[in-house]
Amino acid sequence: MQLTEILIVVGVAFVVAVAVRVFRARQAARNRGPAHIHEALMKRAELQAERSPFLRKVVNEFKANGHVSNRQAEAVAKALKRLE
Repeated sequence: MQLTEILIVVGVAFVVAVAVRVFRARQAARNRGPAHIHEALMKRAELQAERSPFLRKVVNEFKANGHVSNRQAEAVAKALKRLE
């Protein structure tokens, strides 16, 4: 094989590999389902977590479980109001 043929084969293989990764990532995102109702609130809390031990604890729980109760979400909202 000549150098140009090898480069073409390597280029095609690279493009195919990238396309497969993009396809798999999109499939995984579709299969993940809808975002949790408190996800936006917890992202805000994550930004303030270094300032509050309570927020740090709740954010860690949310990351572990993917869920917080409505009462916890209300407490997080109150804590964010105080910090912001």
